[in-house]
Amino acid sequence: MPLLKPLELTRFSERGPVPRPLHMGEGMVLMLLCLQKGQELVAPEGDTTETVFTVLDGEGFVREGDQTHAVRAGDVVHVMPGSPKALVAGEGTFTVLGTRRLKGAGRAA
Repeated sequence: MPLLKPLELTRFSERGPVPRPLHMGEGMVLMLLCLQKGQELVAPEGDTTETVFTVLDGEGFVREGDQTHAVRAGDVVHVMPGSPKALVAGEGTFTVLGTRRLKGAGRAA
């Protein structure tokens, strides 16, 4: 397993959120998600993947279906399979680690 230091890899853009793959395993992928004030990153329609968002820096919101969670550095939100999801940056920069189960990577029987 590689040692990852995501806060050393942040990249922001005035054009919009910057999603960046950090590592892909057999059943999971780690994404670094960097947003600035007011930017929004919405999962594509039909994305039913189970996801865990870990806020590394800043403040913002995680939308999970009809719920909106106000979050800040250190918070974790587990979005269950089938739930629509989105990230929205607060006033400053917002850095989130997204951990997703890859399609077809089910639990062992």
